[in-house]
Amino acid sequence: MFVGLTPVTAVAASSSGDYRPPSDAPIVDHFRPPPKPWMAGNRGIDYGTEPGAQVWAAGDGRVIFAGQVGGQLHVTVEHPDGLRTSYSFLESISVGVGYRVHAGDVVGIAGGPFHFGVRAPDNSYFDPEALLAGSLRPSVRLVPGTDQGLERLGAQERRSLLETFLDDGVAALSVAASFSSRTSALLAHYVVELNPETHAARLAYAVGKWFKDRQACTKTSTPVPSHTSRRIVVLVSGLGTSSDANTAWEIDTKSLGYADADVVRYSYEGGQAPRVGSDQDSPVRSVASHPLDAITTRPFDAADSQQSLGTSADRLGVLLQSVAIAQPGIPIDVVGHSQGGVVARLALERSGAENRLPSEVETLVTVSSPQQGAPLATGVVALGDTPGGAAALSQVRAAGMADELDNRLPALTDLAETSATMDELHSRPMPSGVRFVTIGGSGDLVVPGSSAGDVVADASIILPTPLGKEAHGLLPSTPEATREIGLAVAGMGPTCQSFGVALSGFLTAESVRYGETVASANVAIGAGVLAIPPAD
Repeated sequence: MFVGLTPVTAVAASSSGDYRPPSDAPIVDHFRPPPKPWMAGNRGIDYGTEPGAQVWAAGDGRVIFAGQVGGQLHVTVEHPDGLRTSYSFLESISVGVGYRVHAGDVVGIAGGPFHFGVRAPDNSYFDPEALLAGSLRPSVRLVPGTDQGLERLGAQERRSLLETFLDDGVAALSVAASFSSRTSALLAHYVVELNPETHAARLAYAVGKWFKDRQACTKTSTPVPSHTSRRIVVLVSGLGTSSDANTAWEIDTKSLGYADADVVRYSYEGGQAPRVGSDQDSPVRSVASHPLDAITTRPFDAADSQQSLGTSADRLGVLLQSVAIAQPGIPIDVVGHSQGGVVARLALERSGAENRLPSEVETLVTVSSPQQGAPLATGVVALGDTPGGAAALSQVRAAGMADELDNRLPALTDLAETSATMDELHSRPMPSGVRFVTIGGSGDLVVPGSSAGDVVADASIILPTPLGKEAHGLLPSTPEATREIGLAVAGMGPTCQSFGVALSGFLTAESVRYGETVASANVAIGAGVLAIPPAD
């Protein structure tokens, strides 16, 4: 059925279609619809009930939901006029799905303030006070609905009720105070990421970005200019890597014009990793004395790369200072792969905020780095939050299925989309004078290409790659990525892409991101961290 609202003169509640307040407690927070579905507001009204107070049905109807969402108890009643009233954050419930209730029947007991909402079948929210006052009346046009055999709300109703957790109303904030901060962050994250409007907004942004990039992109026929003077590049590797060999070391620094002696490989143990190779054929001649060799050299292993991202960032900040001291006045470019790009960005932001960033640092390029957090890391964090999930992860490690990765070490938690590290990453601007460029891969299953970009970057591009796990490790050494790094260092725009290539790359990457989010949500549900289904 279709429901609209029509202003009418207020009348006393008498007929079965009228509504009465669900509590005689005072209203402590009023209707404040959020500007966007994924934003905070107050989607209903909150009553300041005391623990143990009865909560009554606001009108005649049938209970279509009664149970937990996000660990909290909710009841939803569908009324003859098509409206649905919801009673959220209850201490206990007195009804079950299918129960027929009349106005004034007890549907539950409050544990404190509770939330009362009114929705149409299309999930648009109405002001409950207006409905209770009789100043609004629903006008009904019947269309095929639940009474004609269509599936009743189910998963959709759970997701609608979950939206109340985003609100900053009294009842929601009271509940949030009892949640762990990690669980609250997961709830808010999934409300946003499972909302189709989120992905529609990203698509609109990607289309707008393509038109904007056309003004400054570099034609495919334009070669990357060679360095006219000496530059230093600092390479930062990813999660689970060691100093012996990793994909960051495979970036083609020689064709980019860096002398071998001017390639500094960051060590997660602090200082630089041991040098590799020699400098016989570089197009840029190296200095005879190699001043950079004086910087402390330390090997590192996979466990070292899984320390907290904050520790890694601070150590990288110290290394950048050491490089600038050893070679004052020589421009420094920082290139990070995977986790390394997040570490590098955090290092530059922290150093810039504390006035410790050398003026020599001119460019930051990140390749397949989860600037928005990694959906797979979010799922691992959710799974590890319960004893059963932690045991399952232990079995995965014991079977060798996680390679060198260990969820008990800090880095994976820091890479989750809901982590405090990600909040910090987006709380500061990139230091003035540093060009920030991101590169992602469309088929990257480790870090989805749309998670690798950021709206604050000076330039970003999603390169077409095969769909698979291997795309993540192969991208840094490809000619396409090498070209984009060179363009970034030269201060030029990314390579021009046709609309079809750019759109296909974004849609593939965003589909990967959404699929991993759904999988992550399923993990959270299976582990008992969340009580919501990710999809109908």
